[in-house]
Amino acid sequence: MSDRQPIRRIRVDPPLVFGVSLLVALAINWKGFEGAMHGSADIVAVGVRFLVAVAVVWAGLFAVASLIASFAANTPAESGDATGDRRHTDGRAPASGLVAIDADHAAVAIAADTETAAG
Repeated sequence: MSDRQPIRRIRVDPPLVFGVSLLVALAINWKGFEGAMHGSADIVAVGVRFLVAVAVVWAGLFAVASLIASFAANTPAESGDATGDRRHTDGRAPASGLVAIDADHAAVAIAADTETAAG
């Protein structure tokens, strides 16, 4: 089995984006709805404008949210994070035979190799 941890991907929440787009479209078309309720505007025209506004606002918000999520996914991980840079701290040499980056860890890894070679 692999000891890799699953990668946590940052994704856009579609229901949240759709809900926000409904509220923004409602705010945009509020005067049209008031006019339709008072009889000064055609309800069909106001409804079509609302649906078009929902579609346009949803597409724009989803594009912006996707762009933000992609930038957030490409940020470097915090030190000590499970997805970040992993260093060998147990004193053994890496399986690939490479020495660890840290100078102290490299000395420990070389000493562990020389002890097993000598012993």
